[in-house]
Amino acid sequence: LDSTTLTFTKTTSCICNFMTGDATALSGIDCDKSMRDSWFNGLLAMEDTLVLERYVNEELLKIHSGHDDDAHLSHVLEHDFLDEQVNAIKEIGDKISQLKRAGKGLGEYLFDQKL
Repeated sequence: LDSTTLTFTKTTSCICNFMTGDATALSGIDCDKSMRDSWFNGLLAMEDTLVLERYVNEELLKIHSGHDDDAHLSHVLEHDFLDEQVNAIKEIGDKISQLKRAGKGLGEYLFDQKL
């Protein structure tokens, strides 16, 4: 398994464990499928990923601000999710910059080989 899959698994497990104790904090979150099923190139895929990661970050911040009285939830969000989310947004932004510099075709292929 790659690091992204392991991170996703850890995050999902953490959310599920938390929800069994306090489902009200995470109720009302809509998890619809993406409107797009295919992308023409890696740059479009990474840009859509960045939009999604920013949306997740905004939703986590809304949950955090709405539950100031719950110290456990605040701790879990701050230490297990928000820091990781900011790092992911920065990493994806950096990869988008690299893809733009690399260009389409061969540049994208070479970028993909470095991953």
